[in-house]
Amino acid sequence: MKSFRFFLGVCEFIIEFFGKIASSLIPLLILIISISVILRYFFSLGFTWLQDLYIWIHASIILLGIAYTLKHDSHVRIDLIYRNSTKKFKSLINIFGTVFFTLPFSCLLIMKAFPYFHRSFLLNEASKESGGLPAVYILKFIIFLMGVSLIVYVLSNFLKFVIQKWK
Repeated sequence: MKSFRFFLGVCEFIIEFFGKIASSLIPLLILIISISVILRYFFSLGFTWLQDLYIWIHASIILLGIAYTLKHDSHVRIDLIYRNSTKKFKSLINIFGTVFFTLPFSCLLIMKAFPYFHRSFLLNEASKESGGLPAVYILKFIIFLMGVSLIVYVLSNFLKFVIQKWK
């Protein structure tokens, strides 16, 4: 039981860590977009690398923040049925969604994203745009990290369930 609690703590730490990284990137994204807009509309200057950078940061915020958002139940859901349901029914919906959607999607993402990243890394892939950012494999690795963070989220929920039932 102690090892379950320890592993749960590690899972929670990883999810929180990715969430903090994602949220700390938001002010940077706002700054970079503001600079890009000012340069483009006031000075008629446009940099492909700057546009790539804010696209990468935006993608990173979403990819790294998904498990954090799920953990804190802050994701967008269609509340036609869920809103007025009992707590037990909501739990059943959450378990069903986790087992039949989140877990398979996470496994598929990990299986497909790692080779996608690895190939990009071996080729030292850069942006297709001239003047774009090098090392596209960094962004592709973050896609893989999203799959990992979702698996960690699923494990965390499973451990919470096990610990709660064994009390």
